[in-house]
Amino acid sequence: MQAIVRKMMCAFLTLICVTATALAVADGEIHGIVTDNAGKPIRGAMVKATAGDKTVARFTQRDGRYQITVPAGSYEVSADAYGLAAKRQTKDTAQAGETNFSLTPRFSMARLTSAELESLLPDNQQTRLIRANCVACHSFGMIIMHRGYTAAEWQNFIPVMTRGRVPTPTLKDVLASPVKLATLSAALEKYFGPDAPYFGPDADPITPGQIKHADVSDAVLSVTIREYAIPTADSFPHSVTLDDQDDAWFSELGPRANKIGRFDPVTEKFEEYPVPIPKAGPHTGAASADGRYFWMTLTGAGIPAKLASVDRQSGKVTTYDFPGNDAHTHTLTLDAAGNVWCTGSTLLKFDVKTEEFQEYKMPVPPSYPESTVQAWTNTPGQPPDPFNADDTVYDAKVDSKGNVWLSMQPLGLIIKLDPTTRETKTYHPPDTPSVKGMAVDAQDNIWFAGFQGNRLGSLNPKTGTFKLHQAPTGFATPYGLAFDKKTGYIWYADLNGNNISRFDPKTEQFAEYPIPSSNASPRFIALDSKGRVWFTEFMNGKIGVVDPGEESKKVSSVR
Repeated sequence: MQAIVRKMMCAFLTLICVTATALAVADGEIHGIVTDNAGKPIRGAMVKATAGDKTVARFTQRDGRYQITVPAGSYEVSADAYGLAAKRQTKDTAQAGETNFSLTPRFSMARLTSAELESLLPDNQQTRLIRANCVACHSFGMIIMHRGYTAAEWQNFIPVMTRGRVPTPTLKDVLASPVKLATLSAALEKYFGPDAPYFGPDADPITPGQIKHADVSDAVLSVTIREYAIPTADSFPHSVTLDDQDDAWFSELGPRANKIGRFDPVTEKFEEYPVPIPKAGPHTGAASADGRYFWMTLTGAGIPAKLASVDRQSGKVTTYDFPGNDAHTHTLTLDAAGNVWCTGSTLLKFDVKTEEFQEYKMPVPPSYPESTVQAWTNTPGQPPDPFNADDTVYDAKVDSKGNVWLSMQPLGLIIKLDPTTRETKTYHPPDTPSVKGMAVDAQDNIWFAGFQGNRLGSLNPKTGTFKLHQAPTGFATPYGLAFDKKTGYIWYADLNGNNISRFDPKTEQFAEYPIPSSNASPRFIALDSKGRVWFTEFMNGKIGVVDPGEESKKVSSVR
């Protein structure tokens, strides 16, 4: 009996020690004030604490003060604000005292967002050609890295720019046509070449007055943003989805990736599930309602599969093909029965019980209307491009009545499908050259990402009326959308503005949350049960999470 009591006491003491240790680890704190070189507090400066593969970022308040709660340890801490030079220092949470920064004025083009850079360009046939071909896989800022290239250098660089790490589907027409490649290269030389205004290596310096900069709103000051580097090197994470346990599932593209990733936000640990088909291209996923499977589309050209599933208990990855059909898939969504709807070069329904595909043909025009982003790629003096079905059906969502809503990315259209009758209805959003992600709200209104139109849009199916909403960032490019059932907010990833943005339909107010790392190129996002927004950083090999209100009450009390 005494032995049993001793074991119980040991277990109890061990539990106390473990709990105390866990609390101590979570008790680290970094705080201080950020001022300019005249000693004036800076509102809205971003302060980041980085240790290993994790970064925690917060903003300074009106009094210039900030506070970051982190596990105990040593961190590289940096402070950054618009128009000022960034500074950094090392801080161990065991050390007492504040971590203060005094920032000096410095205006650098390298630290502007892609949306700010794009605002310097005129709107003409050549710049639209650049936007259509280049601002799709990555943001505008990636082009700046190669400023000064001549047309010949652009022609040599474009075919090899991905170095085989990811395919270049949006440029395959350009690469197949010497005339198209030469036309695009000439446009890039004009606006980013040796003699280019603004972006040429010898151009006059850009001044703050030339830039349309959106200040951080008050709603953003309470946010905490975390970033996590993915374990696999050269991984390009495209889309993220949450399951019923709030685990973040994401796709990984790349020669050493080709995986479906999973991140536990409690333990902050990654798991990766290799797809057993080379170059399969995992893209976008969703967790089954029963919690057993995670589904993900496979986008690789010519691969013998359209869809993959991960058994969440065993970790086994199974792939599914549509025999005799060479269509490729893009995004997916689930209907009320748990069936998988896959977009891409066509629309496919996968019956999860029979494990069979069914195809639904969508109405498409014989050529691209002049107002569409695909028409922007037409080469002067050459016949218009014939219609290409690749990635025509871009995203899909199911409303409360079971209707499937589809975005037709290169056509700038929205289509409603009744799966029972197969009847379709086409909607033409105004001033919308392309449509990417979609979301359905509680009233079955359809929200859509007017990517090249630089606006967030909504459609009321009952009246057939549209509304377009312009974010503070003028050249924002909405990509993936998410609807918050608790608040009614619409969230979206802004690829060019490097933001995760929020829109309140009631007040029609935006809040733009800057991503800590530059040129992140976020794609499809997801909301967890706590109202946090998860996103991917396609160009940086990271996933991140925006917590809109964490610790907001603590900051004002820090002194």
